[in-house]
Amino acid sequence: MSLVAANTPGAFPRPALKFQAEALRLAAGFAAALAWTILLRLPLISRDGPDDAFYAVVAHLWTRGALPYAGVYDIKPPGFFAALAAAQTIFGPNLLAERSVAIFSDALSAVALYGLGKRLASPALGVFAAALFPIVSMVAVADDAYCPLVALTTLAFAAALGDAPILRRAALAGLAIGAALTFKQTAAFEALALAAILLRAPNPTALRWRVALGFASAAAAAPALALGYFAWHGAAGALVEDVVALAMARPRLIEVPFFATLATFAIKQMPVAPLFACAGAVLARRRPAPDDGRRAAFAALAMWFAAACLGILAQRATANDYVAPAIAPALLLAGAAFAGAPWRLAGLAALAALAAPLGRPEVFDRPYDARAVDAAAALIRASGPAPDDKLFVIDQGTWLYIAADLAPPTRFVHAMHLLCKFPDAGPVRLKEALATRPRYVAIGARDGAHNGCIAPASWGIVPAELGDGYRLIGQANGAHESYDIYEARGDAALRRSLPDG
Repeated sequence: MSLVAANTPGAFPRPALKFQAEALRLAAGFAAALAWTILLRLPLISRDGPDDAFYAVVAHLWTRGALPYAGVYDIKPPGFFAALAAAQTIFGPNLLAERSVAIFSDALSAVALYGLGKRLASPALGVFAAALFPIVSMVAVADDAYCPLVALTTLAFAAALGDAPILRRAALAGLAIGAALTFKQTAAFEALALAAILLRAPNPTALRWRVALGFASAAAAAPALALGYFAWHGAAGALVEDVVALAMARPRLIEVPFFATLATFAIKQMPVAPLFACAGAVLARRRPAPDDGRRAAFAALAMWFAAACLGILAQRATANDYVAPAIAPALLLAGAAFAGAPWRLAGLAALAALAAPLGRPEVFDRPYDARAVDAAAALIRASGPAPDDKLFVIDQGTWLYIAADLAPPTRFVHAMHLLCKFPDAGPVRLKEALATRPRYVAIGARDGAHNGCIAPASWGIVPAELGDGYRLIGQANGAHESYDIYEARGDAALRRSLPDG
C-alpha cells in the first residue's frame, strides 16, 4: 500500500475506531473513579495520620538533596517517597501532596477492579468493587503510602488476566509488580502468585520459559532503576542495609507470640470483617465451572488473596494499615458470592461501607493542627535561626521540620525509630541525636495518639541529655497538640521540669 493510500481517511477504520473507543471508555471510567474518590476524601483531606508528617519530611528532604536512608532512616522502599516528592513539586510539602498521591492511586485501583470484576462475573461485581474500594482504603487502611502499592498490584493482576498475548501480559504484569516492590517488599508474595498464574496459562511448553524470563526481567526493571539511582548518588549501601537487611530483621524483634499478634491483628480488622467473611465463604465453596475462563480467573483471585495474606503474616503485623494488600482481592471474592443477586450485592456493599467508618471512628478525630505548628515555627523564627541550625523534634511535631525549614541533626526522625524497639534504631538514637546539641529541641505533648510501642523509660533520656544547656523559649498550643520549644543556651537552666519517665 502506498503512503497516500495509507493516509487516506478510512484506510484503517476498524482498528483506529476500536482503539479510540477503548481509550474513551478508559478515560471516562478513570474520570468517574477520580471524581468519586475525591468526593469521598474531601471530609478527611486535612486528616493528619501518625506517619503523614514523617512521609512529608522524608520527601521534602529528598528534594533538598538528603536522600532517604543516607539522609533519613526508614525501612520502607523509596517508591512512595519518590511519588510524594514529585507531588510536592506541584502542591508543596503538605498534606494535599499526600492526598493527591492517594486519590490518584485509589482511582487507578477502582478502574482495575472494575475490569477484573467484569471479567470474573459481571459488570455489577465490577461496580461493587470499584465503588467500595476507595471507601475501605480511606477509612480501614487510612495510610496514603499503601494506595500506590495496591494500585500497582491490582494493575499487575489485571494485566496478567487480560486479553493480550501471553508475552505482553507477562511483561506488563512484571513491570507493574516490580514497581510495587519499590513501595513495599511484601509485593514479592504477589509476584510469586503472578508468576504461577502466567505459567499455568494454556501455553505451549516451549513458550513458558519465555514467559518466565519476560516476567522476571520486567519485574526487575523498577527495583534495578531505584538501586541504580541510589548507587549513582553513593547511597546504594544505605538503601540495601535499611530496606533489605534491617527490614527483614524487624519481625524478629517482636517478642509477642505469633498467634497473639495474629489475634490482635484480627481484632483490629473489624472495619473489613464483612468482606473477609464473605471472601472466606466463597473460597470454602466449590469453584465455579470452567466457563469462559472464569474458573482460571477465580483461581487467580484465590492465589492473589492467599499471597497478600501471607505477606501480612510474614510481617507479624498488628497495625490496621497492613491489611491493605488483601483488600482488593477480598472485595472481588466477597462480591462474587452475590454477583448473580444484585440486591444482595447492594446489601453487602451497604454493610461494608458502614462497617469501615464504624469500625475505625478514630480516623475522623485528628485533623492537622495548623495553629500549634505555626505557633511553634513562629517561636523558632523569632529567635533568629541560621540556615545550618538543627532542629530535633521528639515524639509529635514532625511537621515542624518543614514549617521551620530546619533539618534534623541525625538521620533518625520518626518517633517510633527514636523511642521504640526497632532494628538499628531505638532510644540509643534519641540519645545520640541529643548529644549532637542541636540548637532547637521540640517536645510534643504525649497524648498516646501513636505511641503504643514507646516505653516510659525512653523519656528518662531527655532531661539527662538536655541538662542545663537548654532553655524553654515558649510553648505552642493548638486545638489538640502542644509543643515545648527549647533553645541551646550555654549554661542556661531549663525553666520547667522535663518528663522523667
